[in-house]
Amino acid sequence: MNSYRKYSLPILITFAPIFILAVFCYKTSESKVILNGKTFSVEVVSTKPALERGLSGHKPLLDNQGMLFVFQKPDNYGFWMKNMFFPIDIIWIGADWKVVHMEKSVSASTYPKIFFPNSPAQYVLEVNSGISDAINLKVGDTAKFVKK
Repeated sequence: MNSYRKYSLPILITFAPIFILAVFCYKTSESKVILNGKTFSVEVVSTKPALERGLSGHKPLLDNQGMLFVFQKPDNYGFWMKNMFFPIDIIWIGADWKVVHMEKSVSASTYPKIFFPNSPAQYVLEVNSGISDAINLKVGDTAKFVKK
């Protein structure tokens, strides 16, 4: 019993910070995107694994939720619906926060098709299907990002 205590404290001191760091690094940050007066609470993803995973396997979103993909530079980033459980609207946003392209009501049945924007984008917002029509979103509209 005494040797158990002797070794457990150093192990705990060594691995606890690693565990805490791993949990906080894995968690996505939550912020807000405002489009045409509608505020979306968004999960912000910017690491390579999170960008690749996206909403695949994710539980369905509420109508005021979304996922914001943040890329290092503007480009024609393609998106697909691999392992998706619900249809979404995909909104590509330029470095100036103007909407450059949209794909509406994209369902899982479209996989393996890849959807690309007509112009380079630095951000992509995924929201529930039908939201972009509900808020009358158009190419050229401006998004506002509020970091939490």
